[in-house]
Amino acid sequence: MDIIPVLDLMKGRVVHGVQGDREHYRPIQSVLTRSSAPLTVARALKRETDCRAFYVADLDAIQGDGHHEKAIRTLADRLGVELWVDAAIADTVSAVRLLDAGATRVIVGSETLPSLEALRTIRDALLPGQMLFSLDVGREGVLGPCPALRGLQPMAALDVLSQEGLSQVILLTLDQVGTGRGPDWSVLESARATFPQLSLIAGGGVRNPDDLWKLAKLGVDGALVATSLHRGWITGADLHDVRRSR
Repeated sequence: MDIIPVLDLMKGRVVHGVQGDREHYRPIQSVLTRSSAPLTVARALKRETDCRAFYVADLDAIQGDGHHEKAIRTLADRLGVELWVDAAIADTVSAVRLLDAGATRVIVGSETLPSLEALRTIRDALLPGQMLFSLDVGREGVLGPCPALRGLQPMAALDVLSQEGLSQVILLTLDQVGTGRGPDWSVLESARATFPQLSLIAGGGVRNPDDLWKLAKLGVDGALVATSLHRGWITGADLHDVRRSR
């Protein structure tokens, strides 16, 4: 199982994301570094985790209030790892611009996807492996403006995405993000059982090594992790043990 550290970028800093309540996000406080500067935090996370990829959420872009393309370029040039970047991609032009800025893979999130037609257009314009879909789920179901997905329960939305030919999906349960409450096990268990052909990456609530072991046993292919790393609940030694078990 892959462990993908998360960098939530807002106003030039790495912030602590909690349940998608972005008005109250504050600069990260971490046991790994005193800084909240993106490159410094990323380097500290890379040292601790020996990760092969980062998930980068450009929250300014997602909220329509600027972007972090310069910071993304710096991360791409200096880290030597893949960058999976969510920056409110809704069309081919913005996807290509983000790749040019240094993203390895552009994340198309349901939160900002206007339609399935837009998804098809972006997918068809990019090379295989350059796009990854994030199913963003809140209390009332799938978030976002796409009529075919908005408000659906996760299993119904995954069925739509599977019919669209997607093979890898981030299942991001925003109510769990940053809370330390643990992943949404019922959703993940149902998703794994119902869609065995999908590569599933879990996001939201991973709190300790036991959660990682349970996700691996469940057959989840990857996990997004942030809060537990910054608070020291999960260490590099824990990740080494999980990876060694594969």
